[in-house]
Amino acid sequence: MRAPEFSFRTRILLIVLTVSVVPLALTGLWLTRSAERSGRELLRTRLDEALEQAVSRIGTNWLKLRSDILFLGDEASVQEALAESPVPGAPVPAGLRRVFEELDPSVRRVAVLDASDRERWVLTRTGDERRDEPTLRQELAIHQRFPSLELGRLVVDIEFRALVGPIGTASEAGMVLGAFDTATGSQLLPLPFDPVALDGETFSWGREEWLTSRRRLADPALRLVATAPLSRFSGPFEAAARRGTRWLALVASAGVVLTYLLTRRMTRSLEHLAAGAEAVARGELDVRVADPGNDEIGRVARAFNTMTASLRRTLRELASRERLAAVGEFAASLAHEVRNPLTAIRIDLQRVEESLPPDSPLREAQARALQEIGRLDATVSETLDVARTGRWREEGVDLSDPIRAAADAARHAFTTRGAVLDTSALNGDGPGVRGDAKALEQLFLNLLLNAAESLDVDGRAWIELVTGPDAVEVSVHDDGCGIEEDLIGRVFDPLYTTRADGTGLGLTVVRRIVEEHGGRIEVTSDVGVGTVVRVAIPR
Repeated sequence: MRAPEFSFRTRILLIVLTVSVVPLALTGLWLTRSAERSGRELLRTRLDEALEQAVSRIGTNWLKLRSDILFLGDEASVQEALAESPVPGAPVPAGLRRVFEELDPSVRRVAVLDASDRERWVLTRTGDERRDEPTLRQELAIHQRFPSLELGRLVVDIEFRALVGPIGTASEAGMVLGAFDTATGSQLLPLPFDPVALDGETFSWGREEWLTSRRRLADPALRLVATAPLSRFSGPFEAAARRGTRWLALVASAGVVLTYLLTRRMTRSLEHLAAGAEAVARGELDVRVADPGNDEIGRVARAFNTMTASLRRTLRELASRERLAAVGEFAASLAHEVRNPLTAIRIDLQRVEESLPPDSPLREAQARALQEIGRLDATVSETLDVARTGRWREEGVDLSDPIRAAADAARHAFTTRGAVLDTSALNGDGPGVRGDAKALEQLFLNLLLNAAESLDVDGRAWIELVTGPDAVEVSVHDDGCGIEEDLIGRVFDPLYTTRADGTGLGLTVVRRIVEEHGGRIEVTSDVGVGTVVRVAIPR
């Protein structure tokens, strides 16, 4: 499909849009993206600060509570009991119970285990209204002082709120703090959404995007997550970006309008030039356009007038060249006349050859004369073919017929070189084309002879025929010496040849025949691998 055509004025406007409006639009897009990115970075910083505060608060409270809990293990009766064998049904030592009662009420449960992990005593709070409060389980070792020996462990359940304290800062900033027991995975703080949402870096809830930041503590074993909605932090940035984008759009619109007004005046002179060019296209070579001044458009107008004058001279020169072409026709007819005496000379030399004795020293000279006459005759024939390919008879042709005829004529050249020509692809009827059967036979004969010249003993050439919806493609392949890459572009030049006995007209004739049939030809080759010539003839 043909691309739409635009006026020069439209093209200038498109250029303005491309070099100014589009960058401004990209700048607006960058501002919007930058606003969102700035909001994300700010929110991430605030989340990290909230987590650092929570970690500091938990660490401080835990150190104080931990030192108080360790007094349970240091109590003398506990040390003595754990150092001895367990007594079934032994009561809780009074000292242990006293220390437990003095602990902060946030310590809800304490279990004393000996070195074999047998539970000796369990102490719990009774009548506590906060029994449903989430607790964090921690384990602390009980050590004998002298000598140093681990006697057992304390398994303690602590109300988590006693460690984290008031959430204050996170709540005021619209953040939500989540805490999870690393050992059990249990949730320690209430959340307004599914805790699974906190596993990723972001999640959606309440039609908003939330960002998360997390910390992992070893002592106490905790996983803290802080999260907050992005819109509360990126909103101010995005509002500023939208204002900036609106101003950019206004400036871009003003630039387009100003460009349109300025180009109207400039393109008026170009319209006169376009009208003059259209007149020249209609054959009115005497047209001249007005010179509007010394600017670039004036230079174009003067160049246009110079061009029309040069065109008139060129047409006169072409007429002279047509007369020279007529001289070429005469040269072709002269070449035709040369063939008649060549034929007579060849017959006379052949008669002389028959009458010479077998051991005559003249036989070598006579053979050379016949060889040179054959080469001269081939040159004359190819020259005539170049002149004649412009005149051919159009008729329906079974393409296999001229290819078979050409293969039969070329087979002797392959046999002489000890090579093989494979024509199995020509079995049966071939596709039909419109053209001259004799010209097509000459086309494929020249290709096959070229293929034979490139083959050594046991070399092989073959023909492929592919029928398409619009054209028939005939490919002549050979596994010969190939053609160097820098020479492929010259194979169709008249009189260009790489063979000592070549005329350089064979492929010139081929190309003329292909072009007169409305087809196309392509040569590909690899040195040492072979050559492929593809000819496409319209159906």
